[in-house]
Amino acid sequence: MVGECSFPQRIASLRRGKGLRRVRFEVVGQPVPKARPRVVTKGKRRFAYTPKKVKEWEAHVKEEARRHFERPFDWPVVVSLIFYMPRPKSRRLDFWVPTTPDLDNLEKSVLDALNGVAYTDDRLVVVKSSSKRYVKGGDPRVDITVTSLKDQKSLKEYSP
Repeated sequence: MVGECSFPQRIASLRRGKGLRRVRFEVVGQPVPKARPRVVTKGKRRFAYTPKKVKEWEAHVKEEARRHFERPFDWPVVVSLIFYMPRPKSRRLDFWVPTTPDLDNLEKSVLDALNGVAYTDDRLVVVKSSSKRYVKGGDPRVDITVTSLKDQKSLKEYSP
């Protein structure tokens, strides 16, 4: 049980595969923020649709996630996202990305894509952390970590 062993013992047992299960992977490509659905009118009917670029990005994330998950978690999870964005020449010395796209829209596109693959429903995400940074070398991407909190009584033993 969680409460019956000390913190170092618990961490050691986690490393042996007991308790927390952490899945880390990256999705290479320009991260695309979730956009509002577009509405078109044809005759007297109105249709809402998700823009093609967003659909393609979500499909790409989902495809990569399927390589790392046998089945989705059906219990609380922690999701950590680090978005690496291309650096414009005007921001040579900056590390953080203080410009668009908004971080919450980037998160939404990834969380929606992981729905049904990493976890059964996004309501199971109980802790979330994210940041957006400029890529120092290599391609734009998002680093994703999903940590299972099955059988956890608190977050004291969890460290992102």
